[in-house]
Amino acid sequence: MKRFLVCLLLVPLACASAPVSTSPLDWAEADERWSIHVVTVDPDGSDRVTRIWMAIEGGDGVLRTNDSRWWANLQREPKIRVRHGGADHAFAVKLVTEQSEKVRIDEVFLEKFGGWERMMFPQERGETHENYARLMRRS
Repeated sequence: MKRFLVCLLLVPLACASAPVSTSPLDWAEADERWSIHVVTVDPDGSDRVTRIWMAIEGGDGVLRTNDSRWWANLQREPKIRVRHGGADHAFAVKLVTEQSEKVRIDEVFLEKFGGWERMMFPQERGETHENYARLMRRS
């Protein structure tokens, strides 16, 4: 019961707003985590906080997903905030359409997550998800 109450109290904290950082995100530090929280904006203007897997490719944060509400938000407004270290870090989103870049992104996910990646996504690299993106620092 005690664990349940602690979890119940922590859920609003994960969803609450965080200050927007003016300092760059340390991708190496963020990459040590299994997953990260990202924040997109729903059509009604409210924040959508989502926990996702992420990886680093060519010095940029990369992500991928199939059909999801947070991805629909990115298609409508290609901006995202990465929540890390108690602050949100703002990024522009570059949607990836080139097959060779999708393959590179899948390969870094395979390198980072190993057997989990292969077990959950046995498809050919570049075909594991419908949607891929690269995060570009906003000024």
